[in-house]
Order: sequence, then C-alpha cells, then structure tokens
Amino acid sequence: MNSMEIMHFVILASVLEPIPEKIGCTTRSRDWQDKSKLEYFLISGCNIGIIFYELSERIKNNDYRQPTMIYDLAYKAQQFSFKNRLGGKINFGIIELLIPIIATQVIKNNYDGITVLDQVGDILKFTSKEDVQYHWKFRKIAREVSKEFPSDCSYEVENMYDYYKLYKNELENNVHKEYLTNFKRIKKAYNVIEKNLSNDNLLNSSVIAYNTILKDCQNYCGLAADYICVALYLYLSKFPNTIII
Repeated sequence: MNSMEIMHFVILASVLEPIPEKIGCTTRSRDWQDKSKLEYFLISGCNIGIIFYELSERIKNNDYRQPTMIYDLAYKAQQFSFKNRLGGKINFGIIELLIPIIATQVIKNNYDGITVLDQVGDILKFTSKEDVQYHWKFRKIAREVSKEFPSDCSYEVENMYDYYKLYKNELENNVHKEYLTNFKRIKKAYNVIEKNLSNDNLLNSSVIAYNTILKDCQNYCGLAADYICVALYLYLSKFPNTIII
C-alpha cells in the first residue's frame, strides 16, 4: 500500500468503529458519556490520519529502513486528535497500537492481515531512548484530560521493546498487556471478523468480534473497541476493495 491508502484506511477504521451498536460504547444511537460523543470520535479519526501518512512517508524516504524515531508521531497524533473538538483522550489506544504496527507494515512490506503482528517486536527492539521519551510525552498529554488510564510514569528503559516487557500492575488492563500477549486479542478479533464477513457486512462482523473479545478484556469496553479498530484497519489493509456495508 502507499501512504495515501494507509491514511485512508486509518481514517475509515477510526470513524467506522464507534458507529455500530456495541454494549458499553458510544454508538450511532447514544453517547457513552459527554466527553466521548460520537462526533468526537469522528473528528479525531479524521484528524489522526495525516500522521500515519507522515509515518509511511518517513519510512519511504529512508529507503524503507527503520527511521531513527517513530514515537514522536504518536505524540503528534495525540495532539492532532484534540483539534476542532472538546472531550477526552479519544484514540489514545488506537494511536499507541497503530504507530508500531503500521511502521512494521511499511518496513517489512507486509499487509497480509495479522501476520504483521508477529514482526512488531523486531521494530520495537530498534527504537531508541528518544522514542521512549516521546511515548511518555504522548501518555502525559492524554493523562492531562483523563485521570483513568494511561499512567504518566516515566521509565528508564533503552527502547520501546523493553518498555513493553515491563510487568506493572497499573498497566495490566490497558493496551500495554496486548504487547505482552503478542496481540492475542487483536488476532482473535481479526479472525472473528474474517470468519463472519461472508455472511454479514463489515460493521456487523465487528460487533460479533467485539462481543467475542469483551470478556478477554475484563469487560473494559473502551479497550475492546480499540482492538476492534485495529482489527478493522488490518482487515482493510489486506482487503482494500472490501464493501463495508
């Protein structure tokens, strides 16, 4: 895929995920809470797309080798997420997951669904202390508008691979755990979507996937929704001509 297509599918996945009716989430018929209105999700999803275009172009301009830094773009994406809206830290989990996943896709030229997830660790090992610092800044600005997750603690590690190998109680129920389990729940969600799509449309299939992984997420609805968004992106990047609905 080229950079424009990556941007396109990030935006599509981000704005489509909150629309179907899912228990415990903002949907087309109701806002879960005032700080997470449907409109906020739609605006944020459109806002962050350009950052993933920039990520792809950075890698392309580096001859498809890993750049010296990528997590400055996670920080930038979170900043962009807040443009033109009120509300909370929408898209934090999506950004944290998609920055290394999409970097891996482009570097490895692997757009074959979830197979890329097994290669993300290779990219994380060659991130830097500067990436870790930008990841802290990324978490910190999200923390400023949400007193729930994420923690804004700073950790002394060499790279993002080492960061994600840390076991800490305050991270057990957030996106961090997905790296510790080699993206187990995202893979499960993706497989459910792929299995059910022949009998349904993509959005309805995403609801089936959400219901399937919710218990695995300790009924943390926002976390499950983040994994569904990533699974939708991976599906669209593998099957770019999918009729969504």
